[in-house]
Amino acid sequence: MKRLDIDFVACPVWRRPAATRQRQILIGIGVATALVGMVLVWQWQQLDQQLDETTQAIALARQEIVARTPPPPAPLLLSEQQIVAINNAIGQLNTPWPALLDGFERVVSADIALLQIEPDHRRRLVKGVAEAKNHQQMLDYLELLGSVAPFAGAMVTRQEVNEKDPNRPIRFMFEAQLDDSAAVVAAQGDPTQESE
Repeated sequence: MKRLDIDFVACPVWRRPAATRQRQILIGIGVATALVGMVLVWQWQQLDQQLDETTQAIALARQEIVARTPPPPAPLLLSEQQIVAINNAIGQLNTPWPALLDGFERVVSADIALLQIEPDHRRRLVKGVAEAKNHQQMLDYLELLGSVAPFAGAMVTRQEVNEKDPNRPIRFMFEAQLDDSAAVVAAQGDPTQESE
């Protein structure tokens, strides 16, 4: 029979047989790998939870923004009367006032009293009311007015003698046609408009 060496005292790792040592090293590596894997899984779960929380926070923020945002206004539908009124206002604003007033100032006379002017942008003319001492002064005024820029001509539309006035002046209504090219040139050549 062969002799058996049984030693009940555990010997240190470096003195153990190589197979046992390798087995213990492999077990240690396995345990370390398992621990690292558990840490990685735990971190992945934490990141996944943070991602879910962030996604929910973004969804709540979007809902709050939608709740706080006022609804878009209904499209503005204008009636035909409103459109006409707006176009009239735009036409009045586009009236070449400096050129018109300059034209009237060029024909100022002591014999004619200009009482009222009113542009009619649709017909491209200016309606006016004035008083003259006699018919000849009225006709001379209208001829002169029709020959200066921005006007292309002027004519009487109605006349009457003012019986209440002791001088009996002739009150007449007139229309002065606007010359488009002259109004544009007068507006462009006005030095006060260039300086603004």
